[in-house]
Amino acid sequence: MRKVKLGFWLILLILLGVVFWQNRPFFMDKHGIVLDYGVGTYQMPEFQVILYFLIFFLTGLLVSYFSSLSERFVARKSLRKLNEELNGARKQIADLESALASRQMAVADNDAVNAPEPAMVAGSSDVLI
Repeated sequence: MRKVKLGFWLILLILLGVVFWQNRPFFMDKHGIVLDYGVGTYQMPEFQVILYFLIFFLTGLLVSYFSSLSERFVARKSLRKLNEELNGARKQIADLESALASRQMAVADNDAVNAPEPAMVAGSSDVLI
């Protein structure tokens, strides 16, 4: 699975490189962004288009990271709680198995000590034909 994942990301990076290479003139052009709020306008300085792509991509990554941060904290807390429960259950299983093994050994020792001697049945013979 690890090699498949690596292959997938490698193919994706190659495809993005091809798209960038074929559209170099567009990405290297300088454009300014004008924001019109209705009551005023703001014109951003001219940058290459590739910088705009990188700025907005990184902004999106940061927004998604911070929006999922609380969910990750809750998941980590519940994972810690579940691991504690699992360790407690494993300890309880080990205790029960050791108690069962000691009880089985005690029963086997008791049976060996108190085993009755086999009785002879009337009319039976010990001779094999």
